[in-house]
Amino acid sequence: MAEAKRGILGGVSGKVGPVVGVQWRNRFFWRSKAERSNKSATEKQLLQQAKMTLVSGFLAKGRSFINKYTPKTMGKKSMINGTEQQSSYLLKHGVGIEDNQSYLLLNLVTMSVGVLPVAHISEINILNDRQIEFKWKDNSFNGITLDTDLLCVVLFHSEMDELHICENIGQRVDKVGRASIPDNWTTDNIHLWTMWKNADETLNSTSLYHEVG
Repeated sequence: MAEAKRGILGGVSGKVGPVVGVQWRNRFFWRSKAERSNKSATEKQLLQQAKMTLVSGFLAKGRSFINKYTPKTMGKKSMINGTEQQSSYLLKHGVGIEDNQSYLLLNLVTMSVGVLPVAHISEINILNDRQIEFKWKDNSFNGITLDTDLLCVVLFHSEMDELHICENIGQRVDKVGRASIPDNWTTDNIHLWTMWKNADETLNSTSLYHEVG
């Protein structure tokens, strides 16, 4: 694939004869138009396509949160964001196969990456008023933690394939907080991740996975 240093007429997008123009990461490229193949995809290719669809579909739901709270890192040629990092990892390690069907290993999903210490959750309870209650111990005596640090929760309903984010449900000093379950959700098949951040959002923790309901 060739790069248009100054673009074609200022850039390139779409098809020009046998050439397809694309813009990627603010740079313009063009490549030969792919020839349609009469060959059927192999079982291995179909499985890989299913894995990619599964991973990309899930990460799209939490893209803004993951990218906000996961620092970019250097890839082979350029910086890659949080969802790109997660996609690479999950495609290699986070997809299970059973009866030729792929499924996501939710416990291997990371919603955030950071250095802020967590306050370990001691209890998670689903209450009768469709609230999820979290209890933890205040550990704000740690060097870079403060009692004003905030708990954020990412909820995922595996049956409905929906994700819901609850930010700032309690301060570290509160030792208890609640997150509301969306009205259209049942109270089973809920998975969640907890993450701590400081009040000015300059530091956050790596997320922890929990299964409830």
